[in-house]
Amino acid sequence: MRFRLPRPRHVVDSLRDLAQQDPDQAEAYLDTHQDEWESLAESHPHSAADILEALDEVGAADLLSDLSTEEAADVLDEMRPEAAADVLEELETEEAAAYVGAMDADQAADLIAVLDDDTRDAVLSALEPEAAADIRQLLQYAADSAGGIMTTEIAALPTGITAGEAIETLRRLHEELGANLAYVYVVDDANRLRGVISFRDLVFARPGAGVDEVMIHDPVSVTTSTDREEVSELVQRYHLLAIPVTDHVGHLVGMVKVSEALEAVQVEATEDISVMVGAGVEESVFTPVATSVRRRLPWIMFNLAVGFVNSRVILEFESTIAALTAVAAYMPLAGAVGGNSGAQSLAVIIRSMALGDLPPGRAGRAIRREATVGLVTALTVAVVAGLLGSVLAADHKIGLVVGIAILVNLTIAGLAGASIPVVLRSLGQDPALASNIFLTMTTDLVGLSGYLLTATLLL
Repeated sequence: MRFRLPRPRHVVDSLRDLAQQDPDQAEAYLDTHQDEWESLAESHPHSAADILEALDEVGAADLLSDLSTEEAADVLDEMRPEAAADVLEELETEEAAAYVGAMDADQAADLIAVLDDDTRDAVLSALEPEAAADIRQLLQYAADSAGGIMTTEIAALPTGITAGEAIETLRRLHEELGANLAYVYVVDDANRLRGVISFRDLVFARPGAGVDEVMIHDPVSVTTSTDREEVSELVQRYHLLAIPVTDHVGHLVGMVKVSEALEAVQVEATEDISVMVGAGVEESVFTPVATSVRRRLPWIMFNLAVGFVNSRVILEFESTIAALTAVAAYMPLAGAVGGNSGAQSLAVIIRSMALGDLPPGRAGRAIRREATVGLVTALTVAVVAGLLGSVLAADHKIGLVVGIAILVNLTIAGLAGASIPVVLRSLGQDPALASNIFLTMTTDLVGLSGYLLTATLLL
């Protein structure tokens, strides 16, 4: 057995910063300082993961191979699955399988899921049959469901035993389950969930008391198909450290830890940012170029089509623009402020949906509220813009045109920003799905056509 002193925190941070700023130099240093790399990976696997993510796949694979199987598995566990998959694909199948087999099943499943098909099949075939079966079971669940983020390593006790017997059983399970003992679940003979006991309550219970007496009956639980957003909401609402997961008939199959629930919230938030602008839901900096292009191109082409429509609108009012240069000068103004106003409403509605504050029954009230905010804002901005337009153009008619156009566009923008995600949700789509693109289309068309139509009628 080797004993190593843990690396000081500032040294670890310096190596991580070096890897992010100069990957080649960091790789060369760690290659020639094997003991330091092993010590860092053992005591700070999350920092070792950051270092490997900063290097190219080949260099990261070489450094990973220098570690013991357990250390390598810990580091892979801390890496983003897409980055870890890139590194695994550089290794021999047997070596990759050894690392995956040393990981927890739920973390291994996340990693296996993003491997290319050939590598995935090869690694699963090289694993021990029991480990491969556990991973395949988890892979059958959708990534955004409770089944997709749960761990199957749980402490489950039968009904009818005493607290003292339960503690003795948990002592035997401790090495296998590690830190997953915050809650102990109680099941009947058919493995159906009946109750839950916190480990603390179990320790302080009388040894002769039955677990039925000290457990919480019918605990909060989710099924394998429950959306991860709902899982996260329940964990936060009831201040849980974990939530049990059952199948459709109530059999206990796993639990979702609070760390996974919080990570799910983060993933959902970042997905919303991506889909609002038409990027892929699961796209990251590790996504293959061809995949990213295929996901983004349709929305860019849609934007192009909207641009041509806007150009056609401008051509319809060519005579108005030609007659008054000032009309052209202020043309972008209405669309710009309208887009900003609509984006504010859009952000408020999507955030409320994500937090569970906007059930379908309240959607109408929320839209009316945002429309009112948009109207009041529009009146204020329209007056200011109209006055400034009159002064700068030295023509009160130009100021009137600018003011009216902004009034109309900001009002429509507030209404559109609130309505688009609500409509998408009612159609069964992700409320954030390219909503920013649809909003931009609306504000641009309304802003340009409204402005030019007003100018044609008044000037």
